Amino acid sequence: MVAVVVIAGCGGYVPLYRIDREAIAEQHGGRGSGESAVPGRDENHVTMAVEAAELAVERAAVDELDAVVSASITDPFAEHGIAAHVAYRLGATGEVRTADFRASGRAGTDALAFARDFVRARDGTVLVVAADVLPVEPGHDDEPYAGAGAGAAVLVPDAEEPAATITAVGEATTGFVERHRLHDGVATGGDGRFEREAGFGPAVSAAIERSGVDDPDRAVVAAHDARMASGAVEDASHESTFGSVGYAGAASYYLDLAHCLEEADAGESVVAVAYGPGGADAVALETGTTADVGLTVAEQLDSKEYVTYAKHLEYRERTEYTGVTVA
Repeated sequence: MVAVVVIAGCGGYVPLYRIDREAIAEQHGGRGSGESAVPGRDENHVTMAVEAAELAVERAAVDELDAVVSASITDPFAEHGIAAHVAYRLGATGEVRTADFRASGRAGTDALAFARDFVRARDGTVLVVAADVLPVEPGHDDEPYAGAGAGAAVLVPDAEEPAATITAVGEATTGFVERHRLHDGVATGGDGRFEREAGFGPAVSAAIERSGVDDPDRAVVAAHDARMASGAVEDASHESTFGSVGYAGAASYYLDLAHCLEEADAGESVVAVAYGPGGADAVALETGTTADVGLTVAEQLDSKEYVTYAKHLEYRERTEYTGVTVA
């Protein structure tokens, strides 16, 4: 069995369009700061996932994939998935394992843990990709923070100059479910303080302790509440795209992780945490070198166009799926 698994390459994708949160506040009252990413009219989960996946594969410099694993909490299909589509677009068909993880903000780390075990057991190469477009309801409390984006990472048994080495994974499954969402609906939350004290806090602290991380240099904490996430790891530099992208579900974890690895120096310690209904995971990493290929997350955050409130709603409307046709 392979002892060490590394991230050979990673990448993120941020849509060009943004909505200023003040523009949302002007419609419904209140105040807003920051901005959130809005998918283009022709963008969806698969197109964004492919953008991030292609960058991660190019940076990893791998020729073949043995598995493609996806994560999403807003993929609109009950029976469809993302992984097989991404695999096809990358030419990874035939004897290639695919898997789709859903239903929790933890889906991204569920997928990562599966990929790590796959690499260790089969000495293979696995692409993990996450993509989400958070639905909005005009006037809902979550509307200003509903983001969109994608991120990806390629895991391999070894690499001469990896982007990062995974040193441990800590899990904390609690069964605590305060936030929930039905298909095609917006999220329903509970008391934020109760969730922080009874759900987020115990789960995240336990996961970090089980990962064995002690005083990391950098931290990634992906959660639906930025204030809750910001205090989870003390004395570490937090890497977050929440202020510029919003909450992008499972994709937030990989966007923030890619951003972290692009900004970090080699040899730094990182703890990357994902929290969602059911618990939390903490991945301990040691940074390496991210290949200077393609646009960084920071460059994508700087390259943007603002849309009106009306366009923000219009661009998030889902198009009707017509299936595959043969000419």
